[in-house]
Amino acid sequence: MIKRNFSMILVIIAMILNILNFGYSNFNIQSFDFWLSLSALIVLIVAIVKIFITENKEKKKSISE
Repeated sequence: MIKRNFSMILVIIAMILNILNFGYSNFNIQSFDFWLSLSALIVLIVAIVKIFITENKEKKKSISE
């Protein structure tokens, strides 16, 4: 799993660090940091879904062989 999804795992780590770096004390919806954090959250969700899709395909492939 780790070898197939290494790039997605790195993306997940980078997006988590980006979200944790967001300053929630001065929350402003019009700031660039807010939109950057929101896009990092979306990319994080897409990366997790992509890992699950890849693993399900590999699981089906190994069962059929």
